[in-house]
Amino acid sequence: MSRQQEFDFGIPVPPLQPKRPDRVFFALFLQAKDRAAFWSLQRHLCDLNGITGTVLLKERFHVTQQHVGDYKRLGSKIEFAAKRAGRMVEMPAFEVTFSHAVSFPGRPAAKGRPPSRPFVLLADDGPVCELSRLIGTAMKANGLKSADHFVPHMTLAYDEKFVPRQPIEPIGFVAREFVLIHSLRGLTIYKDLSRWPLMAASC
Repeated sequence: MSRQQEFDFGIPVPPLQPKRPDRVFFALFLQAKDRAAFWSLQRHLCDLNGITGTVLLKERFHVTQQHVGDYKRLGSKIEFAAKRAGRMVEMPAFEVTFSHAVSFPGRPAAKGRPPSRPFVLLADDGPVCELSRLIGTAMKANGLKSADHFVPHMTLAYDEKFVPRQPIEPIGFVAREFVLIHSLRGLTIYKDLSRWPLMAASC
């Protein structure tokens, strides 16, 4: 979904080709019935804050939980370890809520390209943060690196502009499963590697 940028004199800047095109991460995805409300909020916040860059399609709205890594080519060992980590996590379904929006620093300006800053909804503290912690612990148990204090968030758009943290009318959805995603960066393709339902452990 990358937007082609141009200089004032009309010479297009070629699309940025990532050196590590295979990204793997754990995430929560919206159910189809929840997408319209978040899409409406995306449009409102982007208009309100003058965001004119690349906006995410509503089918791609998700809450990132843990970033496994970026790779030149996804190896079977990494995929196997990530799937083992996912199988270790048990948690019941829960509601994810958002009360603030903000821009992350993102990619700085370089080689004639403007900065690209993710404009995101910040997930409120609660079970979503606990799930992120549990996934991170399981990743480390399987030889993967994880963030100790990962901030669960939903990206709405990418833009040059930096938007300070601001309150929004609270919005939420019920998370019923978490997903391991293989993202082909630059091609805007997501591949599901595995899914796990969020449910209480059986006695």
